[in-house]
Amino acid sequence: MRVEMTEKAEMTDLTDQELMGLVQAGDYSPAAVLYDRYSTRIYNFAYRFLRNSEAAEDATQEVFVKMLRHAHQFNGEAKLSTWLFSITANLCRDHLRKADNKAKDDEDALLTMPAPAEHSPQHVLETRETERRVREALQKLTPEQREAILLSRYQGLSYAEIAQISGCSEGAVKTRVFRAMETLKKLLTDPVNGDTRCLTAL
Repeated sequence: MRVEMTEKAEMTDLTDQELMGLVQAGDYSPAAVLYDRYSTRIYNFAYRFLRNSEAAEDATQEVFVKMLRHAHQFNGEAKLSTWLFSITANLCRDHLRKADNKAKDDEDALLTMPAPAEHSPQHVLETRETERRVREALQKLTPEQREAILLSRYQGLSYAEIAQISGCSEGAVKTRVFRAMETLKKLLTDPVNGDTRCLTAL
């Protein structure tokens, strides 16, 4: 454990180009460092673009999946942040295009129907509180567990796909997901009444 912490601490001192060089060489361990370094900025960009917290979170995770899958496309001529934001923008544009393809009848109906109960101010506040609790809980996982749970629960990737991305066995992925879910259940279950509604946000 001490060795892993030392290695991660050493990685945090590396530049983006050096970290991506390791990724391109087949070492996926820097992924957690790059995620910690850029995930907040990418989420904020996607949220301002889409004004949809769930879509922004999905886009943020997809950016890092693409970063690992297409690492060979990064040549170091541009900043890593520029490359990542380019991927984010493309994902956001795709999302908006899909939204535009929805039937116009649905949009017209929304204009004439009263706002549904789930869009009430109380619901919005409850949703934001749930998202805050989930984000905080995810940050308490180890980088490996967080990566596995985000890829499996948010991206819907198979254990085989996650194993390829993470550079480990499928068995290791299953173990990480299991331990992550056990930790999240403890963190997100209300200690007073046993309410587990926050878990549905995962």
